[in-house]
Formats: sequence, C-alpha cells, structure tokens
Amino acid sequence: MNRISEKNLAGRPRPTPRVIQFGEGNFLRAFMDWKIDRMNERAGTDFGVVVVRPIDGGIPFSLNETDGAYTAVTRGVDQDGKPVSDVRQVACIRKEMSAVSEWHEVLALARNSDFTTVISNTTEAGITYLPDCKLQDEPPVSFPAKVTRLLLERFNSFGGSSAPGFQFLPCELIEKNGGTLEEIVLQHARDWKLPTEFINWISTHSAFYNTLVDRIVPGYPRGEAKTFEAELGYEDPLMVTAELFHFLVIEKREDQPELLLPLGEYDDGTLITSNADGYKERKVAILNGAHTGFCPLALLSQTETVQSAIEHPVGRAFLEGMLQEEIIPFLSLPKDELSAFSDEVLRRFSNPYIKHRWHDISLNGIAKFQTRNLPRFESYIAAKSKPPRYMALSLAAWLIFYTGAFKHAEELPARDADEVLERFKTLNTLQVTEGTDTMIRAFLSEEAFWGKSIASDALVALILEALAFLQAEPFTLDRLADWTGTSSS
Repeated sequence: MNRISEKNLAGRPRPTPRVIQFGEGNFLRAFMDWKIDRMNERAGTDFGVVVVRPIDGGIPFSLNETDGAYTAVTRGVDQDGKPVSDVRQVACIRKEMSAVSEWHEVLALARNSDFTTVISNTTEAGITYLPDCKLQDEPPVSFPAKVTRLLLERFNSFGGSSAPGFQFLPCELIEKNGGTLEEIVLQHARDWKLPTEFINWISTHSAFYNTLVDRIVPGYPRGEAKTFEAELGYEDPLMVTAELFHFLVIEKREDQPELLLPLGEYDDGTLITSNADGYKERKVAILNGAHTGFCPLALLSQTETVQSAIEHPVGRAFLEGMLQEEIIPFLSLPKDELSAFSDEVLRRFSNPYIKHRWHDISLNGIAKFQTRNLPRFESYIAAKSKPPRYMALSLAAWLIFYTGAFKHAEELPARDADEVLERFKTLNTLQVTEGTDTMIRAFLSEEAFWGKSIASDALVALILEALAFLQAEPFTLDRLADWTGTSSS
C-alpha cells in the first residue's frame, strides 16, 4: 500500500505559501491547518502553509515525505446524539523545514513578501523569555528569539522602516499569548541593542493578536489506523483525529489592522472580537472547570473516562447542577450563550470517539482547581453567604485523592510537583496527630495551593461533612444524588 501523497488530493490546487507555521504537531494540523484548508476549498482563497519544526524531535515523520498531505478525521455526536464523522485530505501544507538544520532557509522566508502571517504552537513553555539567547545564534533556542531574528531579516530586506511586517496568531495556551510574545520579542531586540528604528517598526508594522483555541485533538488513531488505511487505500503516518467542535477566538483591538488571513469571514468556528476575556473565562470555567470539578469524584468511584461519567445519569445530573448553579451564574457573557456552550460541552464529553481518562486529567489537579474553579467558588460564597455544595464535595474529593485515603490509591496515584505531594504528606501526619478538623483547616489555609487562605468555619464544616460522606462506604456515582438531594430523573 502506498503512502499518502499529492496524488491523493483528487486534483485539488496547491495554494501559494503565505503562512509560516512554527510547530508541526497534531493540534495545529487538526485545527489551524484544517481550518485554512477548508477555507481554501470553500471560499477559493489561496493560503498555503510552510511548517517550521522549531526544535529537534517532535513527530517522527516529516511532512515532506507525503508532499505535505495528511488525513484529518473529525468525529463526534450531533445535537441529536447521532455519531458524525468526516475525513479530509488536507492540501494546504506545502513544505516542512527545520529551524535547527535549515535556519538560513527559514530566515529566507522573511525575504518573501508573499508571507504575511505567522502561526505557532510551541507549547505553553514556548513563549518564554530566555536571556541567554544571542543575536548570533543559529538558531536562537527560544521561539520568541527566533521571531525576533525573523523580523530583523524582514526589516533589513525590505528597506527598513517601510518594510511590511507580519501578523502573528500564536495558539499557545497562555494568558494574552500575542501580547506576551510581543513583549518578549521587544525585550530581545533591546537586549541585542538593535536599532531604535527596528524596535519602533515592530510595534507599528507587525501585529500580535491574542487568541483562544478550543478543540480536543486525540491525535494519531493507533488502534484504528489500519482500519482507516484499508478504507482509504493508502498509509498515513501523519493521520490525526479530532472532535467535531472547533472554536478560534482572535482578539483584534481597535488599534490593530484587519486580519490578512480571513478565517473570520469564511470559517464558522472562528470569531473576531475586540475583547476575548469573556470567551476565555467561559472556556476555563465551563469546559475546564467541569473537568476539574468532577475529576476526583470520578477517580474515587473508579470511573475511567469522561464519556463513562457523562453517560451515567447521576453523574450527568451532578455536572449539570454544578454548571447551572455554581458556575454559569458568575460568568460575564449572556446566560443564553453560556447555557448553549454548557450544552455543547456536555455533548463533547459524551463523544464516543475520544477516550479521555480522568487520571490523565488529574495531573496538577490542585493548581487547576485554583485557576479554573476557585474564582466561581469565591463568587458563590460572596453572593450566597455560604460555600457551594457541588464544588465543596469536589474539593473534599481532591483532598482524599491527594492524601491517598481511598481504596484504590495505589492504582491511581496523585501526579503533581514533589513539593505539592510533600505538603499533602504533611497534612496526613497532621490528621493523625491533631485530628481531621485541624487537617482540613490547614488544607484550606495553604497559600501554596490557593494563593491565600480560603478557610472559614462554614467551609471547614462542609468539607468535614463531605469527607464523612465520601468515606462512609465505597463511593459510587449513584451516591452523588444523596449529596445534592437530586435524582437523575
């Protein structure tokens, strides 16, 4: 069986390279490249992508081996709960390059005025200031330093201050990703004592847009690849799977130019807005908050996957109650938008094609609770003058999970930084020496967990009640109805 190549694109035109993409991984190929490819086909636009592999390693195959072609499989359930699947041979990637072994060729891209847009996903750690990066490095280690060199090449090649800049659409999952990238680029320019004209040109001729990206991308379908390939008639080591849902928010401030990559005009899952804060808050609170809020309860009940939890009627009722009573009322977007997004999230959780394991979600769970759940937790207390009952049970379950005080703790160990795990060992000792009340108050007062003390007499009492409830007998999802006083009907 032959490997996928340009021959499998059914004669579709190959677009002009106009986009530089730092990152070759599954997410960008199943999200941004997939969106660009659909836009090209549907709207007749002409945006090709040159992928720059920013570091050695990564996926073990080069896109050059397949003429840039690969298969994207999107699967999920529609609003009626019926399975939906789509297979697309993506045609927009024209070439892959290595920043490590082809740095001068990468710099040459800046001398081509066809390139106008730079996309990236170099992981959350990618947009980081590394002061040891030097102008002479070939290439500089960090992604922002590489961008600074690319911009300098552009500036010098097109007449200095009159040179066209780039538009940057970083997809890294950090706060204000575009603004942060710009700040670090400007810092490198100052560190390297580059001309003031160049530094001013970066701010006036290039645009760094903040973005929010949302799509679950399981990646290569290891268990199903042979079945797919038999149906398609070709091998594809770069095949990537994703859920149906896809949402890109691009924050375009009033002082920023119109986007040259017109996804906002032609892609139904892209939104251009002057302020993305509400959408970021919505995703973190509802999607990520639901994951983090339910995760320890699923682990204590030995529920392996998100799909299993949402298909359990009592589990689903608990999630719906937490979202509707303790999360959605404390968000800034209109309630009908939030409820529609919440319904979509629950549908995404029930996707039979995604095996999202709760133990994987549990990684760094306490830090996730602080950023994803605690803001709504505190807003509820401020509004109701009492702790939220759903999230308090979650908080108690996290305490049980981290201290290992449940039957299957050896099979499901807490995974976190060593210093966090050590603090929980100290809490275990405190419970033995001074009692459960004291241990709970210490847990809630731990600034390393919450950034401050969140302890109160009312919350200590509710967590004590929750611990007794969770540990009174083997915990199952059915018992959640006893805690909330609701049923699944």
